Amino acid sequence: MKISLKEAELTERLRWYINIRWLTAGAVGLAGLVARWLGVDVPLTTIILIALFIALYNVAFQLYLKRIKSRRLVSIDLPQKAERFVLLQAVVDILTLTVLIHYTGGLENPFIFYFIFHTVLTGIFLPPATAYMQAAFVSVAVGAMAIGEYLSIIPHHHLKGFIPEELYDTPIYLATVYGAFATAILFTTYIVSSISERLKAGELELAEKTKRLKELNRQLEQKDRLKSEYVRMVAHDVKGPLSSILTMVDVLTDEYLKNLPQDALQITAGIRRKAEFLHGYVAELLDISEIRLKKTLRLEPVELSALLEDVLMLTGGGEKGLQIEVTIKPQGLTLVADREQLFCVLKNLIENAINYTPEGGRITIGATVEDGSVRIDVSDTGIGIPPDEIGRIFDEFYRATNAERLTRGTGLGLSLVKLIVERHGGSISVESTPGMGTTFSLRLPLRHEPDKE
Repeated sequence: MKISLKEAELTERLRWYINIRWLTAGAVGLAGLVARWLGVDVPLTTIILIALFIALYNVAFQLYLKRIKSRRLVSIDLPQKAERFVLLQAVVDILTLTVLIHYTGGLENPFIFYFIFHTVLTGIFLPPATAYMQAAFVSVAVGAMAIGEYLSIIPHHHLKGFIPEELYDTPIYLATVYGAFATAILFTTYIVSSISERLKAGELELAEKTKRLKELNRQLEQKDRLKSEYVRMVAHDVKGPLSSILTMVDVLTDEYLKNLPQDALQITAGIRRKAEFLHGYVAELLDISEIRLKKTLRLEPVELSALLEDVLMLTGGGEKGLQIEVTIKPQGLTLVADREQLFCVLKNLIENAINYTPEGGRITIGATVEDGSVRIDVSDTGIGIPPDEIGRIFDEFYRATNAERLTRGTGLGLSLVKLIVERHGGSISVESTPGMGTTFSLRLPLRHEPDKE
């Protein structure tokens, strides 16, 4: 059974409470030894036995906590069981510490105010009403001890060697110390309970907001999926007729328009260019919609040099006289990726480099292994990107202003590239200088672990 975050935090607090008690047991024994060494007349044997008793019942509490963490308890009962568990520990602690204080001077012992730390610890766990009951129990237990010692119902153990006179002979002192002690306990309980309640209210409010945000996020994901499905359906339906229009224009141009005036041929060529642009636009819409809808990657070993060879065969670049250099180190560099989607990434980046690099320019493609990932750089000597627009070039439908003046495009290519790279667990960055060129840098893991749905 999977343990929730809240349950894990609760059991961690219980473990922390128990660990502090180990320190307490050790501190009690050590304090007895130090007091005896300093010449204070304390019942060392009794103190050591009390320290051992604290350690003994702490073992029992630790075993019970281990049972809680092993999930043998019903999950829904954990908060109630934890509260009773804390209350039980608090009662045993109070009784044990009261006995310890009795054997070490009673109200003469200044360490009696250490009860405040215990009140703070338990007040964190307990609801206000229970915390106040515990504070009252502490006050009553210590008050009963003090009255019992003052009336000689139980013996008073004077701290010889530490306090010269028995302060139990001074009722006003006893009343003052006890009053300070009881009010300190109650005031501490009030502060801790108030802060704890505010924190719990904040946690509930945060949990409610988190739940609401998750629901809104689920609704947004649902709407985004429906939008992608609709775009894919429309793009698919439009792509077929556009392909037919292009085919018919080509047939018309080759077979029937040879003897027509030049103006008619130019109009037909314009029709083809616009239909071709729309066809490419629809194809990119279809690609990005299909990739958005895919929840898994078809991972396989991909040899980078072979993939780049296929991309360059498709993208060309020779008609502009561009120099294209490819450097891959080591040779035969292979990564695990979705070949089809990685092909789409490199095709978009290289086509952009070709489109925005003037004739005679240079395109450099480099790949190397760095820190367990593959770095791929696509650099050109093209028009570059304005500095104030670099942060937006991966947005859907956005195109840099200088690119809009040079060529037509959809503004979808780079957003698709970023989507694919991040889906592979990688990252993409860009450096550019207007008029001098641009470098896109990809980082992809060599061994990609698929997302677990």
